[in-house]
Parts: sequence; C-alpha cells; structure tokens
Amino acid sequence: MSDGKSGSWARLWSALTVTVLAVGAVFSEVPCQDVVLPIEPSATHARSDFGIVATGSEEATEAAVGILEGGGNAIDAAVAAAVTLGVADPDASGLGGMTLMVIHLATGRNLVIDGTSPTPVGVNPRRLRELKEAGTLVGHGLVAVPTTLAVLDRARARFGTMDMASLVAPAIKVAESGYRLNPVQIVWSDYYREELLASESLRGIAFKDGESAGQPGEIVCRPDLARTLRRIARDGVEVFYRGDIANEIEMDMIGNGGFLRKADLSRYRVREVRPVHTTYRGIDVFTVPPPAGGATVIEALNILETLPRNFLAGDTVARHHALIETFRIALADRGLTAGLGSRMYQNLSRVLSKPHARRRARLIVPAKAIADSDLYGPAKHPCGPVGDSTTQVSVADRWGNVVSLTQTLGRSWGAKIATPGLGFPYNSLLESFNFDKPQCPGYLRPRIPCPTDTAPTIVLVEDGSLLAALGTPGSNLIPSIIVNVISNLVDRRMALVEAVVAPRVLFGGAKTLAPYVEVTKPITDSDLNVLEDMGHTPIERLHYPQVTACAVYFGGVNAVGWDSQNMTFVGVGDGRRWGSTLGARVAAESKLQEQP
Repeated sequence: MSDGKSGSWARLWSALTVTVLAVGAVFSEVPCQDVVLPIEPSATHARSDFGIVATGSEEATEAAVGILEGGGNAIDAAVAAAVTLGVADPDASGLGGMTLMVIHLATGRNLVIDGTSPTPVGVNPRRLRELKEAGTLVGHGLVAVPTTLAVLDRARARFGTMDMASLVAPAIKVAESGYRLNPVQIVWSDYYREELLASESLRGIAFKDGESAGQPGEIVCRPDLARTLRRIARDGVEVFYRGDIANEIEMDMIGNGGFLRKADLSRYRVREVRPVHTTYRGIDVFTVPPPAGGATVIEALNILETLPRNFLAGDTVARHHALIETFRIALADRGLTAGLGSRMYQNLSRVLSKPHARRRARLIVPAKAIADSDLYGPAKHPCGPVGDSTTQVSVADRWGNVVSLTQTLGRSWGAKIATPGLGFPYNSLLESFNFDKPQCPGYLRPRIPCPTDTAPTIVLVEDGSLLAALGTPGSNLIPSIIVNVISNLVDRRMALVEAVVAPRVLFGGAKTLAPYVEVTKPITDSDLNVLEDMGHTPIERLHYPQVTACAVYFGGVNAVGWDSQNMTFVGVGDGRRWGSTLGARVAAESKLQEQP
C-alpha cells in the first residue's frame, strides 16, 4: 500500500513492514558468535501509579524501585540503579566509567549533569599510536578520568533526598549475594576472551572460574567490589578521588604505563550545563551537548521535521531511504561541532538551527543516495568515537522528576584491566580519539573531554508532561536509534512499548559507515536490494531466527513515559539487550506524602 499523501516519495515504493537495525562497522570486522536471542525484537513492559524504572539489569531496576518505594525521588533511584549496574552489568558500566544525566525537575527545569571524561594531563598520543599500530590497543594507557561516582554524587547532593551510603547499599547487597548472568554478558566475555584471559587483574571478574564466562542465570558474586563500595559508603566519594582508593589507582597506573594520576582524579569537577533542545512537531526534546551525541539527535529530528508526518508514518522503502539519508547528513555534520571553544559553539548554534536542517534536507532525493562529496565536501569523514558497551537508566517519580542516564566503559569491559582488590574495570575512552593527525578536532590532547555517542534524552509534550525518557547503547548508532523511537512515538503515534520494539532503520559505524538491516517478515533480501540499488551499499543483513551475537549491538532502549490516556506511568526494557522495567508499589500511606 503506497502513501498517496506524501508526494513523490510515497509513490515510488510499496509499503513494507521491515525490521531494520544497524551497528558500527567496528563490529562487522570480526565474526560474531552464536547466542540464544529473541526470535523477534521484544521488550518487557510495566505500569505504575507511583513511579517507574527501566534499566539494563533486573537487579538495578529492583534497587531503584526500592528507593522509590522508600520515599526517594527519581534522582535518588537513578543513582542507586547506576551504582548497582556497576555490579550486575560490569562489562558496560561501573566505577571506572563515564556517566551523563539529563534531568527534568518537577519545577519544570531541565538540565544536564555532564560527566564527560577528561583526558589525563600526561597523555601521550605517540605511545597510543604505537599500541594501535601493534594491534594491542588495550590496557592502562586507554584510561580517561572515571566520572561516574562524581556525577552520581553531584546529582544526589543537588537534587536527591537521600545520602550516598543509602543509595550504595543495594549495590553492596547485590555484590555480596550475587546477580544472575544474562546471555549478553556471556557474549561479551566470550567475544573478548583472549584479552580478558591475558588480564590477570580482570580475568577473575569476567570469568567465574578463571576460564568460563558461565551460563545464563548463574549467580555471580563480586566480593572485591563489595569491599570497595563499603569504603565509599563509609568514607564518601572523596575516598575515590582524593583518598586511599585514589592512591591505589595511581600506583596501579604508574606500575603499568597508564597516564591517569591522583592529581587528575582530585582536580576533576562535574559540570552542570544546559541541554541542547529542539521542538519536533511541537514536542520538546532535551538531550546532551557535544562532545556527546545529543547534537546529532537534534539535527536528525530537525531534518525529519521537513518531511511529511504521514510519509514517515508509513512502512515504505522510501521512508527507510529518507531515514538513512537523514542520519548520514547528521553524522557528517558532527565534525562541525567537534573541538572546543567559541567556534564550536557558534557552529553548534548554526547546525542545530531549523534553517540549517532545511538546507541540508534538500540533499535528500527519492531513490538515490547522496554522494559522499555532497555530504562532506573535499574533506574525509571525521573520525567517530569507538565503543560497544553502554547501558541506560530511565526513571520517573510520582512528584514529576525524570532522569535519563547513560553510562559507559567505551568497549565492553573497557580497557580490559582492573586494579587488584578494587573489583571494577576501567574505561577505554582514550580510544575514541585520533592519534595520528594533530590538525584533527578529535586529536588526543591533555585535559579535554572524551567524545562519545551517548545521548540520554527526555521528551516532553506541549503541557510539559513526560512523553519519554530514553537512551541506549549502540556506539555511533545511538543517535539514530533514539530518533527512530521518537519518530515512532510522534509520527507513527505508537505506544511506548511499540515504539521501542518496532523495526529500526539505522545508519552508522565507527570505521565504515553503512546501514545494517534485520531481515524479518515481511522484509526480504530482495527488498534490501532496492535500497542497495539506490546506492546504500553494502547493507549488512541480520536474519531471524538464525541470529548471532551481532544482534546485541543494535541497541537496548530502556525508556519510561506517561500514558495520558490511562493516567499511569509506563516502562519498557528493550529485549535486544535484556532490559528490565518495574513500577513502584507504595505499601504505606505515609509514603504518599509530598517530597521534602
């Protein structure tokens, strides 16, 4: 069925139901391992009158819900979830990683707590270039300043209602009593098996018996991490950045060639900044500014807004073509907002403007892919961040506070190292820089924020009520995943669970840019041939039900929202990465009192 109201776009192609997913080319360069995955994209779904949580693990979700039921607000709950994820989802998050938060307060204020990791003062691009050339880009030299604890503590102190010890307590309990392995965690451990086995400090964390990643549902305890968390609960976050833990980190880094020092930790300060913002067909969208991926989300939405809503509501090959082109343009323009200083901010204002989107949208024509020279001019595509391990927390409380929080280690298991006795892996965020070209905005320099594609986002309707708080893992596919879900909500008027589960049309890749397509009924390989005939070559194809571990790369949108028709909170945990959601249940009338 063609969409006759959408002009030449819709008249070109028949409507098709298609599941489209994408992954950065960094993953396509190596074969994927088989793993049991859902036969089709799926999600968990929950409702509540008293608050809602969606995270990347059952343990983290339960920790956050416990905080809500105990009288804490959304900020408190998000902090508890994030710390617990460092225990129960250790390949994607933890004390050694980076965290960014978008917060909508009940007062109506929207803000970002920017935990973009700065590079250490002593970074040496030449040494990292040598590691890269030797094919051994792992280890202490990749570690940027861990920001997670500082971000969480800042959020709690500014907008929460509970002390840090109370919010760390659920994570300590999980670390001591254990969490259940899920298939995604096993996939990542097996995927990086060689590097993890070579890491004496991390092997015992990633592999229960030092050799095996374990079986789904198997219980894993983290005694070293439990002790570290108890020290933080007792002595405060300062012990990590200026105290004994900082001393242990520095000794480990010095002894193993890392750049990170206690001085880098002690000088770190969390930034509280304004979100980047746009309206999409009257809907307000708030997300994180550069060097994170929110600007790409904003520009893509601005470009899509130039296309007819009923055209985007269809399931046509023409629509998929338009989405791919939109993401290509937005990713190409990301280079304009790289770097630091006033020029970057001038460029940002221009790139995120509606007139710029209208100009760039003119590049999109039916049935023909844009030439690279028209996208980038004489310059080559700018280097993008590299990463595959990220996790999302979304929380809304009964008072009107909302949090979207994304944390990452860069690669799965980060730099593949840990300080003995501390129990957590370090990030690999220095890998996201260019080591070869000093003239490049993404060249590695001391004390600059690491680029990242993470883009926690909050979407509000005209009256200020919550449509969705969402985010996802997925490397530089993250912006296109988020835009897919927002377009599903606004253009296709889907319920939140439908918007998350629905087929995605994505584009990206850390090295080789390409669409990646999930082939499921009624889409066929011949349908994808049509897109390839337009110039979208090559399309990487994922067939159901013969699914490989590659499927976990395609996002894990954990989202919460408000169902205005039924007057209830809703939550969705993306089954693509075993997301989890749960609603708060208020057991005592006293818990319904106004938030302090």
